[in-house]
Amino acid sequence: MHQIGEICCESGYEIPLHRQYCLELSYIVSGRGYFDCEGVPLLVQEGDLICNAIGSTHAIRTEKNSMLRFLYMGFKINNTADEDMASIQDFLQSTPYYHAKDTYGIMIPFLRNIDEFYSHKPYSRTMIRNYLEEVIVLSYRSFTETSGAVQHYAPQKSEHSVGHTVYAVIRYVEKNILELKSIQTLAKDLGYSYTYLSHVFKQKTGMTLQRYINTKKVEKAMEMMKYGNLSIGHIAERLQYETIQSFSKAFSRIMGCSPSHYIAANRKEATPEPSAVRVSGTAAQSDLQSKPLRSL
Repeated sequence: MHQIGEICCESGYEIPLHRQYCLELSYIVSGRGYFDCEGVPLLVQEGDLICNAIGSTHAIRTEKNSMLRFLYMGFKINNTADEDMASIQDFLQSTPYYHAKDTYGIMIPFLRNIDEFYSHKPYSRTMIRNYLEEVIVLSYRSFTETSGAVQHYAPQKSEHSVGHTVYAVIRYVEKNILELKSIQTLAKDLGYSYTYLSHVFKQKTGMTLQRYINTKKVEKAMEMMKYGNLSIGHIAERLQYETIQSFSKAFSRIMGCSPSHYIAANRKEATPEPSAVRVSGTAAQSDLQSKPLRSL
């Protein structure tokens, strides 16, 4: 890994055209702007993922009346990497850039990697390598899958169909937690009736399907609160709640406290890491540039 960090660009700010000396993954946390890749202006916004190949050129500019916040990491996969990672590098290097929507919740391991890099805790290099590999693999999946398509699981009816159905529900919720609006949507995508799916899930797990979805949404909300530095309103919107009040009610029912109380409690325990952020182009470069990780 050559560099990692976070940038928050003010309205109208531009990062000049530059050439990539390593692969670079960028994740758009919020705002809107343009990544000009090889002269092609790509409109980017929250949840977008961009990879620029070695030797390609790109510039970045923020849209007027908006701020652009994004995470970035620069890396090379060296000749000691295993066959799978080498094939991913070949794929990422096969075109000047890739642009897709994140479908795997990459923001969290991305932010954890930034935190790990600047914390300097024991075995940080091992954790950095693990998070880096996770982000690379999940990015590869997002780039190779059909953009915006919902994966259908359609388990076969058999003597184990109830177990297969519940497993399909769990996988679906994990994968689509940020887009999931209702049980009806889930049931339609999986090819089952709402009542049947609710019944078999409660029968197999002892928990109602709605309770399970609410719990997973609250878990995702807590990750965003801890690692994303997002407002409660933004989190509620990303998790498809119609109002902040409905999100706060669901959060309090499961956690026993309001979202604001949870955030305040975590801020008291957290150690600030100001060097983890690069604002308007101030560099936050990796001290691992001369020490590439062995497996990558």
